Amino acid sequence: MVTVLEAKKFARIKAFKATGLVLTILVLLLLIGETSGDFANGILFFIDAIANIHTIIIMTILFGLTYLFAGRAGEEVIIEKQNILIISLKYVILLSLAITIYVIFIGLLRIKDFSFNGVKNISSTYFLPMFSKTGISLLVVWFWATSKMKDVKS
Repeated sequence: MVTVLEAKKFARIKAFKATGLVLTILVLLLLIGETSGDFANGILFFIDAIANIHTIIIMTILFGLTYLFAGRAGEEVIIEKQNILIISLKYVILLSLAITIYVIFIGLLRIKDFSFNGVKNISSTYFLPMFSKTGISLLVVWFWATSKMKDVKS
């Protein structure tokens, strides 16, 4: 019999491993993309993209919410035997929304236009691309992690 604490711990480990793996792949793809033309300048642009405060905050949001959501997902999947697809979609949407809202907020601060049209323009420019890219990457992570959680015998 798996306890709630064990289920949460197991789920967090699986979610962190999957998130770390996908994030590593995405960072490597960014590195390859930045260095494909001019290697020296590409490295500089890559370091600038990775080492800025907004990237650090987005990673904090990602891993902080993953920690919280994975614990809850472990309880839902392992203990309560809920559907892994629904659990994955729920947490992917919440994570994607949190990251996308942060990006939109920063975009609004940069253009300093808090009017309805400013919010509408930033949202239309950033929301769908950011939400879909984040969502697709996280869907792979969460579906894999919840399928591994389902394999645990309670």
